[in-house]
Parts: sequence; C-alpha cells; structure tokens
Amino acid sequence: MKQEIFNNKAEIVNVLVSEWKMKKSSFYNTPTNKQREKFWTYSRCLRHLMELRQDWRLTDYGRERHSLHGVSLNKNFPVV
Repeated sequence: MKQEIFNNKAEIVNVLVSEWKMKKSSFYNTPTNKQREKFWTYSRCLRHLMELRQDWRLTDYGRERHSLHGVSLNKNFPVV
C-alpha cells in the first residue's frame, strides 16, 4: 500500500473532512474553544487518520469498528 505524504496539518484535516465526514472546526480554534489547535498538532492529526483507516470503516450509519486493535476486553466477563 502506498503511503500518502502530507506537507502540513491542513492537508490532513482536509482528508479527515472529506473521507471521514468530520468537521473542520473540530481541529482548529473556535470563539468558544481556544485550546483545540494546541491539542490537534500535525502528528496527532496524522495518527488519528491512520487509526481511523486501520481500525474503522465508514457505513451509512456512521463509523463502525472493524478491528479489535486497541480494544481492551473486560477481565471480569467470562469468555465462552
């Protein structure tokens, strides 16, 4: 699989918006929330996109997990 190269955060956000139907305002500051841009750095946006592509798929009803990667099982629940 060919790996995409992103030059900046804006390119990653555009892919998240177009491919995963997310809101652009989720990754940038808004008048009511001034901390988003500090949290959503280039590397966090890229990691989020890679995790979405690896562990989730988009359905007509929203996102659906198709992998158990990163899911911890309940230790108290008996496995049958």
